[in-house]
Amino acid sequence: MGLRGPLPRSFKAPRRGPAEPMSPPSWLPAEAKRVWLEVEPPLRAAGRLRAEHSDTLGQWCSCSAELRELAAVIEAEGSTSRGPHGTTPSAAHTAACRLRATMLALGKSLGLDPLSAARLDALAPPASAEVDELEAFAAKRNRPSGEPTREFKPGATVLDIVSGKAG
Repeated sequence: MGLRGPLPRSFKAPRRGPAEPMSPPSWLPAEAKRVWLEVEPPLRAAGRLRAEHSDTLGQWCSCSAELRELAAVIEAEGSTSRGPHGTTPSAAHTAACRLRATMLALGKSLGLDPLSAARLDALAPPASAEVDELEAFAAKRNRPSGEPTREFKPGATVLDIVSGKAG
């Protein structure tokens, strides 16, 4: 249910990210660390990267490194293989397709596609200097302390209260 429905109307939420470069996790293979060093600076500059995204970005980089290796294998051997039942996709091609799907899912949580980027912007907390739209609306709706409030009387309907007959 979480991703269904229209986007919130306010896209003015600030993007906050770490000011200093994040180091890759220690569990990343060498090729994945190279991918990390390629993608981390632009993500950080765009405000898409926070400290809690470290593992997710690490998994994405690992998948990207594996996909690069598989692309080299597919280029050398082809994306199909011949077997007793005819031509079938090669194991490298099948693995590459699965890695692409995994990278797409991980990329959505990092805001790497336009829709998820808009959702992440909309979910970001408002800056302290900016006026929160909900608080501004609530302030308009608050009554001055001198204005009398109407008490609820049993048997009164909403129409009675609005028209003033119940007061």
